Amino acid sequence: YGEEVYEVLARYVRVREAMRPYTRRAMAEAHEAGLPVMRPLFLGFPGDASCWDVDDEYLFGADLLVAPVLDPGATTREVYLPAGERWVDLATGLALEGGRSLPVDAPLDVIPVYARESAARDLVDPIAEALRER
Repeated sequence: YGEEVYEVLARYVRVREAMRPYTRRAMAEAHEAGLPVMRPLFLGFPGDASCWDVDDEYLFGADLLVAPVLDPGATTREVYLPAGERWVDLATGLALEGGRSLPVDAPLDVIPVYARESAARDLVDPIAEALRER
């Protein structure tokens, strides 16, 4: 697919490797508590009524919110950040207040992923660093 696609794939392989400790923790939680690794937003935020209507985002484990781009050719999308938390855009490092929807850039090489600001830095920082490598 060419050099441009190779660089994107290589970066996401690094992201996958950086996520190993976090993924292991989420898998252990699934095994021990029965919580799915990929969760609808309402499972993590049952008191936020807006989360019950979001069907194109999910929590990966307890601390990462993933908002995949589902429309072919789209380079932006609307993302809802659940209330009661501050969220860090892992691609940019910007901290954002939850409880609102916002338009975000989503070029071909960026999957919008957000971490709870309160998440363990030793788990989330390596993932953010791998996402920011270009």
